[in-house]
Amino acid sequence: MLNSGRIERAQQRMREQGIHAYMILTHDDYIYFFGEDRHQPRALIPAMGPPIVITFFGEEEEVRQSLGVDNVKVFGTVGQQIKDVVGIMRELSGAMPGGMDSMTVGVQMWFGTPAFLLNMFQRANPQVNVVDIAPVMDELRMIKDDSEVELMREAAKIAGIGIETAAATLRPGITENEVGAEIEYAMRKAGGQGVATPVFVNSGIRSGWLHGNATHKLVERGDLVVIDVVPRYQGYCANLTRTFVIGPPSDRQREIHETYLRAQAAAIAAAAPGVRNRELDAAAQQVFADAGYGESYVHGISHSIGLDFEEMPRPTIHPADSRIELRNGMVLTVGHSVLSVPGVGGARIEDTFHLIDGRMEPLVKCDVPFELPW
Repeated sequence: MLNSGRIERAQQRMREQGIHAYMILTHDDYIYFFGEDRHQPRALIPAMGPPIVITFFGEEEEVRQSLGVDNVKVFGTVGQQIKDVVGIMRELSGAMPGGMDSMTVGVQMWFGTPAFLLNMFQRANPQVNVVDIAPVMDELRMIKDDSEVELMREAAKIAGIGIETAAATLRPGITENEVGAEIEYAMRKAGGQGVATPVFVNSGIRSGWLHGNATHKLVERGDLVVIDVVPRYQGYCANLTRTFVIGPPSDRQREIHETYLRAQAAAIAAAAPGVRNRELDAAAQQVFADAGYGESYVHGISHSIGLDFEEMPRPTIHPADSRIELRNGMVLTVGHSVLSVPGVGGARIEDTFHLIDGRMEPLVKCDVPFELPW
């Protein structure tokens, strides 16, 4: 069922920003407003008036019932989608001075936006001013309501099951891909609905990589292994990362892991309403520097998370976000960046927290051993 309160708040911000309509092409904002997902989410929210859902003709009746909306346009092809959107834009602009030439349409400019559809729309409507909807949506989505936090708590529980599965599965001779498959299967069985990012199973020297995946590389005795999971539950994400060592760790491996734990703890302790995101990073950086690893740490230990795996503030993507002050109601990860030591590997420990009543509350507690007995 659509969330009329969220739609009204978005419309108010659209009017303040001079945006006449929001063309939704992405799963996250579709879920945010309509409470469900579609394979090809398409909708228009005018600055005033009811939203318009655009869907495949075979889904029309179900959409009307599940969302409780009357204004539904149906299509049979992608071209028909664009034709419908163009027609709707003309209707919306009919009462505007200057018509289509003075119309501004917001679109999410982020990873999930289908560029080909946006390009088709712009070619069909060259006179329409297309702008980023971020000034409207980032502020709305930055603070999570209770229903969102509960969904993210479920996602975090599922993430914990994924990490526990990794600890039970990792052994010498297994491939990263096999471990990743077991993790994804366990999270799906627990109610997860896919992942927001590929499951990282980064072993050996690959444990120092900033990003990762699961390859056909064999896990070996003595490897550091970084496992990073971001499952989805009803559209919402939670991030959980742990580092393991296969067999007894070397002194250096243990030092790297313990240093990261201290850095994460320092960043968590620094988090409070009114604190800028960069202050969390500075707290972690000080720990790494004091331990002699200042040059081995990739900046950006914390970011927001929700319907997307990185939401504002996302300082590793937008450095200016590091100046954003934390607020009660945010959901944040701490432990995003890797400590990467040449010739040894890397470590990461990441958890998801709800900043509430001035304190960081973990969405799930996941206690797994660093050292796996092989």
